[in-house]
Amino acid sequence: MIEQTINTFKNTDSSVKAGDLILTEEPFAYTLSSKETGNRCDYCLQKCKVRKCSGCQFVHYCGKSCQRAAWDDHKWECANLKKVAPKVIPDAARMLVKIINRLKRGDGTSYKVFYTQTSFRMWKDLMSHYSDLKKDKKRMEHFTSLCGVLYDFLSDISLPNTVDLMGLYGRMIINSFTILDMDMNSIGSGVYIAASIIDHSCNPNAVATFDGKKIIVRAIVDMPKFDWKKIRISYIDLMKTPLDRQKELLQNYYFVCQCEKCLNIEQLKYVHAAKCLKKECDNPVNVHWQKNCKLVIVEKCERIRRIHESIINGENNYDEELEDIDGDIQNGDDNTIENGVASNIENSVNESGGEIICDDKNVNENVMCSKCGTKYPDESIGVFKEAMSCSEMILLDMKNSSVAYVEVCKCCIEKQKGVLHPLNVFYAQILEQSFDAFVNVQLWQKACVYAEALLPCFRFYYGPLHPLLGLLHLKYGKILLYKMDLKKAVQQLKSAEKILKITHGDTHPLYKEQLMPLLHQAFIENS
Repeated sequence: MIEQTINTFKNTDSSVKAGDLILTEEPFAYTLSSKETGNRCDYCLQKCKVRKCSGCQFVHYCGKSCQRAAWDDHKWECANLKKVAPKVIPDAARMLVKIINRLKRGDGTSYKVFYTQTSFRMWKDLMSHYSDLKKDKKRMEHFTSLCGVLYDFLSDISLPNTVDLMGLYGRMIINSFTILDMDMNSIGSGVYIAASIIDHSCNPNAVATFDGKKIIVRAIVDMPKFDWKKIRISYIDLMKTPLDRQKELLQNYYFVCQCEKCLNIEQLKYVHAAKCLKKECDNPVNVHWQKNCKLVIVEKCERIRRIHESIINGENNYDEELEDIDGDIQNGDDNTIENGVASNIENSVNESGGEIICDDKNVNENVMCSKCGTKYPDESIGVFKEAMSCSEMILLDMKNSSVAYVEVCKCCIEKQKGVLHPLNVFYAQILEQSFDAFVNVQLWQKACVYAEALLPCFRFYYGPLHPLLGLLHLKYGKILLYKMDLKKAVQQLKSAEKILKITHGDTHPLYKEQLMPLLHQAFIENS
């Protein structure tokens, strides 16, 4: 590893083991989310007792050392924040102002971040997606509103012209990372110059975590040779249908992902599946529950399109074609539609041309399990459709309110039980909401039931080595330890240790200060 003042990077092309550190980096610019104001230090982002800046009365620090360290960056905004008080500057506007200030008054134009011994990136190397932004109505409205805020907020510095300002805005929104706390909750955003070189895959071979404002990227699979061009992280939450992931990436990053997971035939069978009516059968049954139910955008690979269509039509003739398909489809030029082309796809995203859809009137005739042959009668199909529609509506309500209600979750789970397949994405999402809701109201027994059902869902959608899976094991183990179910607590905490040691490393506060003391306590009490 080569040590730099601002970052650390892997400086070898030798083999990579799961858990190896690939990169650490401090942000070029970052902001604490306004919803965390008063709860966290604006400099180190730690959650602790904080005090207001005596000047602006808006920014908070945990102590004098952080206040002094932040002063060079804060002094120019302090007077401006005081001037516009009691108005609260939107997070995106504050971030953009910080970028402008660093470029105009600081080292922003000369700032280099090395990712190999000789290769580095600078602010100007980040992609702005200018042409895509101009075609994006929502983003243009956002940009226009931010410009109004900037003109009011900045009186002591001249703004760039509109074209240059839009370039700055594009680089910021496309390359920003959501800064996460130890529970993987969003607490802010930051631009990381070197880390922005890493592309996306829904089946990543690396993961980004945070220690305060510092980003840490580690490998989660073994690789025969280290190559920056082949490192992939996930930009988004993965517990969604392939179509939902693709649409989110298209909307936010202007490309349609066609990685191996988006085109994975096995996963597609489960995302909207019903449970087989034969109790002991675990095979997914595909029932069309909604007209034009879109599953995935397939722009390339015609053979894959045919296989997808055979699955949603309940046919069993896709196995032979599957044998001929190369399973290693990477997120690259051959499989990803990006830049200006992406805008054209977005305009036609509701057309059937590039999507696998379910719209045949007679498609639910003679529905049966392809494994055991159990038939699905019309009554069961109606129950399934009702459970899916109810789940979709409740999830949307929860998303809009950002709150999971215990009684609503219980009611929805009852509708889903025995109807939706245990790996159905709606079932998995409601289970996650239910677990969080019961933890919040300290109903530990119910929380344990939902945690147990949620674990296979997390493994299916996130993979065996993901921070969220490790955290679920940790939370579940902590509850079991509190309930004095010591044998199970040790099992869950050991599972958490195996995952988090790889995703976070053994020096990360989550591993060192939270997990290991609990595991040590569980071992002692269980002995």
